[in-house]
Amino acid sequence: MRPAVPTDHIMRNTLLRMAGLTALAFCCAVSAAESAWPPPGKPVQIAVLSPAGGSIDAPLARLLAEKLTAYLNVPFTFIGTSTHTVSQPNNVLQLVLTGIGMQTTRPGTYRATPLDPRAHYLPVGLVAQFPSIIAVTKMLPVNSLDEFTRYLRLNPGVVNVASSGNGSVSNMADMLFMTLTDTNMVPVTFSSTGQATSNLISGEIQSMFHLAPDIADQVKQQEVKALAIMGDKRLSILPQVPTTAELGHPALRASLWLGLMAPKDTPPETIERANAALNDILADPEVIARMASMGATPQGGTPQELDRRLSAELAKWQALLTNGYAPPPFP
Repeated sequence: MRPAVPTDHIMRNTLLRMAGLTALAFCCAVSAAESAWPPPGKPVQIAVLSPAGGSIDAPLARLLAEKLTAYLNVPFTFIGTSTHTVSQPNNVLQLVLTGIGMQTTRPGTYRATPLDPRAHYLPVGLVAQFPSIIAVTKMLPVNSLDEFTRYLRLNPGVVNVASSGNGSVSNMADMLFMTLTDTNMVPVTFSSTGQATSNLISGEIQSMFHLAPDIADQVKQQEVKALAIMGDKRLSILPQVPTTAELGHPALRASLWLGLMAPKDTPPETIERANAALNDILADPEVIARMASMGATPQGGTPQELDRRLSAELAKWQALLTNGYAPPPFP
């Protein structure tokens, strides 16, 4: 017969086991809280890196901040636009929304560029695309893309084309068009898209390769003529405007695309969680509808896909800038 174990000894062992289990549970909870993204109580900021003032990308950043706040139950705030790297305050995680003007064409256009985000940020995911629209003044006697091309060939160096400066999305789109069509237009630089649009309406300039949100209202009001969307999908805000792809010119494609990026020292698991959250909100029907009303097409995908897209765009536009190379000739 085994000797009886004192009651106080049993109680002491039980208490020790309970204390050990409590400590283990506490450590697991702390570890989970530290590995969670975003960490509880830690705010997240979204900044826009934009040389153009964020007239298109700022509303998209606000939409992302709103939806990520609701989805993750952590406050996300939009803090504005910048042409330089965004400093990282203590206890605040900052993501950046940036697009083709900063990431690809600007580094290839100027010897000194305000920022090459790849040196400072890691890709999280592709957010949206804003295709360019080939727009002309009502005074120009053309009503289709083919008519415009023929007119330019018959009148080289006569038609003005507006842009917001060397390396801007509008400038790169008109360069691509002239290269593919073997045509020649006179570039005119404006400090704002609003000023350029006013001159397009008045006929002081004859053409511009506008981003959809900047020209959609004027097209709807029949103040200017939209000849084609430089992409492969029509836009719900301008359903009557054909795409260059459906007109038989798939190489004639130019868009502003925006990607979400994180600081270089961001852990891989944080990138993965941010990417998962981004893809989930981009699949939200309300987000899809709101982006469509902006003239944007939601994208999504993996960080690796954003990185590959960035590399491909960089190669395409740098080849155009440095060698005058473009995809197969435009018929």
